[in-house]
Amino acid sequence: MKEKKVQDILAPFLQGTPLKPSVTLADRLIHAVELMVNHNRKYIAVVRKGRPIGVVYLKDAFQELGIKGLTKD
Repeated sequence: MKEKKVQDILAPFLQGTPLKPSVTLADRLIHAVELMVNHNRKYIAVVRKGRPIGVVYLKDAFQELGIKGLTKD
């Protein structure tokens, strides 16, 4: 099974999204989920060379990983 990466579910950047913590396109999706859960976030910034390029939503990450029923919309 292919390892899921952040780049698989990248969404457009939201103005005002904190850049710490953040992930990169090559990071494992489960790492992004861990950071969001540990920091009580519904989404996390994705950066390239320190600049924001998008976000990953927790609900999208759960869906991509096949985890259901853990988030409220």
